Amino acid sequence: MHHTSFGKDISQLDVVLVEQSKPTQAILRGILGTLKLGRVRVYDSPKDALPMLISDPPDIVLSGWEMKPVSGFQLLKLMRSGRIPELINVPLVFITAYGTRALVTRAMEAGAHHLLVTPISSAVLKKSLESICKDRRQFVRNDDGGFIIDGTARRLEQNQAKFAALNKAREYQKDENAAAPESEPVPPKRRQRGRDDNEPLSLKDLEVGNISPADKFSQNPYLPRRAKK
Repeated sequence: MHHTSFGKDISQLDVVLVEQSKPTQAILRGILGTLKLGRVRVYDSPKDALPMLISDPPDIVLSGWEMKPVSGFQLLKLMRSGRIPELINVPLVFITAYGTRALVTRAMEAGAHHLLVTPISSAVLKKSLESICKDRRQFVRNDDGGFIIDGTARRLEQNQAKFAALNKAREYQKDENAAAPESEPVPPKRRQRGRDDNEPLSLKDLEVGNISPADKFSQNPYLPRRAKK
C-alpha cells in the first residue's frame, strides 16, 4: 500500500508535529508556518497526539526522538505494528539533534521515511516533505508481522557501502598525513590557492558543496542530496 501523502502537493498536506521540547517545538512550528501547508497540528507528546492521530489520521508525522514517558521511536513502532490500521501507512520523519549512523539505521529499519538533524532550515524540511510526496515505495510486512518501507534493507546495504568508502578515504588521509615530513610546512601561498591535483582527497572533497549542516552526507545519508549550483 502507498503511504498517505503519496501524490499530494505540500500545500495539501495535513502535518502533525510531536515534540516535547518547547524551544524546539516553537522553532519547528515557525518553520512549518513558512511552508504554507494545508494543516499543521502540534502536540507535546505521543500520548497527547495518539487519540487525534487515530480519529483524524494526518498525511505525515514529524516527531522528536527523545520524549517521555513515550518516545518517538515507540510511537513509530506502534504505528508500524499493524495494531492501529489507520496509522500503518502514515509517513514519519524524525527530527533530532543526534544523527548517528546507528540511530539512522534503527529508524529506517523500524519504518521511518527520513531522519533530519537539527538545526534544519525551511528549505531542507520542504525538500524532505516534497521527496516523501513523490516516494512510490509501498509498505510491506516484515518477518515480525509489522510494516516497513519496501526496499529498506537494500537501501541500508547501499549506504553501508558508502560509509565503508568514506572510512577508507579517512584512513587513507590519515596515513598520508602521518607520512608527510613535519619539517615541510605548507607555504602560505599554496594555502590560498585551490587544491593541488597531487594532494590526497580529504573528506570535504567527497561531500556535496553548498549544503546545510543538517543535510551533510556524513551526518545523514538518507536525505535527498542537493545538486551543485
